[in-house]
Amino acid sequence: MVPFRYLLISAVLAAVLAAIGVTAVMAALNPTATEVAGSVTGNDPLVPPEFYGTR
Repeated sequence: MVPFRYLLISAVLAAVLAAIGVTAVMAALNPTATEVAGSVTGNDPLVPPEFYGTR
């Protein structure tokens, strides 16, 4: 029964570490909306992005 408990604890720990790793990678790869808007409009938050078009 002891090896099964260690196997279960190891599986739970591996799942938690995998979730943390995936979250860290996604946070590193996905830019925030502020970064995207700043790169499109030239860092002026009051000007709407060019891809919205004009009226």
